[in-house]
Amino acid sequence: MNKQQIYDKVLGSLVCCALGDAMGAVTENLTFDQIRQKYPGGVRELLAPDKSAFAYGNTPGQITDDFSQTYILTEEIIKNKGIVSPECVEEMLIKWSNIPRYFNRFAGPTTRSAIEALKAKREGREYAVNQVIDYARQATNGSAMKISPAGFFNPGNVDKAIKDAAAITKVTHHNQLAISGACAVAAAISSAFSEKATVYSVIQAGIYGAVQGEKIGMETSRIVGGASVTERINLALAIALSSESREDRLRKIYNIVGSGLHISEAVPAAFGIFLICDGDGWETVCEAVNVGYDTDTVAAIAGSIAGALNGTKGIDLSLIYVLDRENEIHLEETAKQAAELAAEK
Repeated sequence: MNKQQIYDKVLGSLVCCALGDAMGAVTENLTFDQIRQKYPGGVRELLAPDKSAFAYGNTPGQITDDFSQTYILTEEIIKNKGIVSPECVEEMLIKWSNIPRYFNRFAGPTTRSAIEALKAKREGREYAVNQVIDYARQATNGSAMKISPAGFFNPGNVDKAIKDAAAITKVTHHNQLAISGACAVAAAISSAFSEKATVYSVIQAGIYGAVQGEKIGMETSRIVGGASVTERINLALAIALSSESREDRLRKIYNIVGSGLHISEAVPAAFGIFLICDGDGWETVCEAVNVGYDTDTVAAIAGSIAGALNGTKGIDLSLIYVLDRENEIHLEETAKQAAELAAEK
């Protein structure tokens, strides 16, 4: 695969992740049916979130924690010459925590705790947790929302993507379920850079990543209770492959698989929606945005996978200008730098 093809796939993954985050911020917290009542035909454009959403006050196209962490992590890996390391994650978290519009509004308890511990370590002071940590509560989709760089900085090298994803995840989400979900997404994205990648080869890699990620987590991380990410991906795929209408299958993803904060909901839902939409980037983003509950994260994850497979095909490229303007980022330049480093591997 030549550098231009790699660039298009990296850009596609970043753009679809950003669109999923910005558009999903509008529908977040709403149910499957509430979205359809409030937005007939669904949200299929950049809108401003209203008072029902965590992101109330954002302008159309503004991102939240999902893509802001993905973007800053990508920048840190670029600074590190394309080498993915836990230190890149630490630098990203510190930088991200110093941006009030992200940290003050969107940082969850797991991320806040990790950032405080990092700051204490760097300042040479003690950081004591004054209560028993419920590690099971760290098995959240925050591990997968920012993981796409582990995939596109290892184009076609699925096992290295899994290894890097596990290292990234342990910084904030140190348990086998979170690692499994993150590795599933990273493996899928990495495999999407293969010359003959298809929807099914990407999904197969995702399942492999989930299995291997769980093994890594069982051996090197904390073990917590919760549904298997692998088995719930299989459940989502079974629903996606049924003969029912697209709308009915999406409703079952919402009702049966779930599309919430837990890693065993969000990642399987993303894979199910990706398959229902036959991997199409724009359609995957839109259906994830309209599935309900934690829509910005599910859409960011699903979009990052679909964008890696299809690149910018079918995406209105004028939306890149809006995303850049509203978030003070530079998607094309960042994708170019990332692709140049990825092409060397």
